[in-house]
Amino acid sequence: MLNQLPVWIVAFIFTFIFILLCIVVYQSYNFIFKSFNKESKEYITIVDRLGSVLPYWLPLLEGLQNFGQQILPDYPFSLMSVYKRTLMPIVIFYVTNPALAFIIFFVLYYLFVRTKSPIPNRPFIRFNVLQSILLFLINSLLGATFRALPIEFRMSLYGLMLCNTLFWFVLSTIIYSIIKSIEGKYAKIPVISQAVRIQIDNQL
Repeated sequence: MLNQLPVWIVAFIFTFIFILLCIVVYQSYNFIFKSFNKESKEYITIVDRLGSVLPYWLPLLEGLQNFGQQILPDYPFSLMSVYKRTLMPIVIFYVTNPALAFIIFFVLYYLFVRTKSPIPNRPFIRFNVLQSILLFLINSLLGATFRALPIEFRMSLYGLMLCNTLFWFVLSTIIYSIIKSIEGKYAKIPVISQAVRIQIDNQL
């Protein structure tokens, strides 16, 4: 029955199931471990919120490069046309200039992550910059692992389902983080946000 449906519909169904499972695991995690670090009470300005959104372009472009280019052509034409008019030119520029990612990575690290940063201490921006860097590294690792798989598997139905799942995982975490940044709240992505908190606390 699955073979009779378009690939993108099958992939979307499995991705939806995967996201539901992640939500269940996350809710269980919150129920068991309620001692998650409390959000700080500092005043978060508009500059902090906008400045926290910008770094997420890096993991977004990395995710589109690793997974989006393979699965988006199978999506409805209207969605693909929107992608071509908006993000595709930026993704092409990003792909054709591979050194750009590493330059942005080191600039963000130097300006916001280092303990002796030249930028005044802004905890909210620092948290989101560090989280975007971690998401970028995870995207790079997932992309390299996926590309290392045999080409036969990557082009098969199960390979496309895996690629679609990874793409929506990347996209959902980034969108969630951006929404939280705009709201002026700290994102709570399981494992990832905790790792960022630990890194920041160790540098204090």
